[in-house]
Amino acid sequence: MNNRIKLKCPAVSSRAEMETLVREIAGLKLNEKTLAAGMDAELKAVRDNYETRLATITELLAEKTAAARAWAEASPVEFGGRKSIEFVHGAVGFRTGTPKLKARLKWDAVLDALRSLRWGATYIRVKEEINKEQLIADFGARILSESELHKAGAEVVREELFYVEPKLTPVEAREVAQAA
Repeated sequence: MNNRIKLKCPAVSSRAEMETLVREIAGLKLNEKTLAAGMDAELKAVRDNYETRLATITELLAEKTAAARAWAEASPVEFGGRKSIEFVHGAVGFRTGTPKLKARLKWDAVLDALRSLRWGATYIRVKEEINKEQLIADFGARILSESELHKAGAEVVREELFYVEPKLTPVEAREVAQAA
């Protein structure tokens, strides 16, 4: 099933028709911006309506969770050697997280220490990558030639992009909206 809508692309045969087409594009762009601004305003109003209440609930949850944790840490006997306790309305407990590496010193000091150990190099990554920005800069400064880049299997390309840059005025938007 194809849900695409194929739009009829107008054939432009004169400068006057192109002027009309650019006017229509400008009007549509202005309508697009107006609708987007309206949508943003409505979304902001909805967000503002809920953010204060959500912030209050989040703060209360943090306070109550901290109180529950304090009780659990102060009452290890209640757990009876287990990591959690079931209650009527839920459970509380402690989970063991996934292992993570923590530096006892600064990470740079750990890296230096690994370099000095005979087995440490195994745990040091070295990532090689092409410095594309430098290649483009050297090509532009004529340090590298096109043939040298070709020998390396690369080339510098520039695409030409077409654009329509409408001048947005509310009058054009109304004219286009009335014509549609």
